[in-house]
Amino acid sequence: MVDRLSRRDRHLRYACLLLIATIGARAAYAGVFEQAMLAQYENVPRWTVEWSAGYVCFVAAYLLAARDGVGRLRPAQGCLLAVQSLSALFLVWLYPSFIVACLLVVVCWQIAWSASLRVALVAALLQSAALAAMNCTGESNYISLFVLFTNGGFELFAISAAALARREAIAHDELARVNAELKAAQALMTESARMAERLRISRDLHDILGHSLTTLTIHLDVASRLAEGPAVEHVACARGVARALLAEVRAIVNRVRVEPIDLKAALQALTEGAIGLGVRLILPEDLSALDPARADAVLRCVQEIVTNTLRHAHAHELVIELEQMIDGTVAISARDDGQGGQCVEGRGLAGMRERFEMLGGTLSIASRQGQGFSIRGAIPAAGAFS
Repeated sequence: MVDRLSRRDRHLRYACLLLIATIGARAAYAGVFEQAMLAQYENVPRWTVEWSAGYVCFVAAYLLAARDGVGRLRPAQGCLLAVQSLSALFLVWLYPSFIVACLLVVVCWQIAWSASLRVALVAALLQSAALAAMNCTGESNYISLFVLFTNGGFELFAISAAALARREAIAHDELARVNAELKAAQALMTESARMAERLRISRDLHDILGHSLTTLTIHLDVASRLAEGPAVEHVACARGVARALLAEVRAIVNRVRVEPIDLKAALQALTEGAIGLGVRLILPEDLSALDPARADAVLRCVQEIVTNTLRHAHAHELVIELEQMIDGTVAISARDDGQGGQCVEGRGLAGMRERFEMLGGTLSIASRQGQGFSIRGAIPAAGAFS
């Protein structure tokens, strides 16, 4: 799942920031106006420094985790969440208060949004156990128990809400991916149908109209030899018109058969359906001059690249560039800003490579952890490979 999820939880993040800021303001108020309550601490200035350090540590870890993205629990984000949890428990230990304990609810929500429901429940249980081991309100055991169960209820509510939203987001992303694939398949089918219709029309023109005009020309040749008087001139004119019309029909048939597909429009249709993924196409102006075989290979390649990026890359942007060399070679390159990592060549990539190699081309794949995924291929000019 891509970091599109992190954009969808923007309002929840703002709500958490508001809660964090409120807790900080409450502690600052206590430090300034509730000196009697803090008199239990032997060294109030030291308490202030420790509280401030713990609070800054929590806020910094929260902001870094939000920037790192949600929707998947990576090691770096797991460490940041652990820092938040420990910082929150430290702040509760310094300032036993139900309000401060709400920081643990913020941590539980993030864990449930980034990891599985089981992991989130285990984390909530551990945090509740830590709260039970300390006097989380600084008052009677009854009040501490009440706060413990109340905080646990809030944590469970946050986990349930985050898990539900996460499942909805995953379903939405999957629907968007399937829709993009359907649009891509529709574009390919439309273009294939258009090509098939053009070929059918060219065959009909050649077989029916071409045959009739050829027969007419032959009869007019015979008539020109048999005609006498004023009719000779008219027969010769009709024979010239028939031959010119036959030549035009043959030219139209040849042009229809070799007319390239509108590759630029087909590529745009393929990439428009990639919801949540920014696809940037860099195309040469004369791209439409490709022959059908190479154009189909390029279309299939772009379709596979977009599909794989949506499924596996966790990327925000995909850049696809096509180049046409002086010798007629067509080169395609694609790169994304996803997570990268070890690449296992599946059926899609294997099929893509086979298409290129059948046309005499090559295909190379590169992927490194944290540096995204890239593909580069080239197909020689039509007729260059036999």
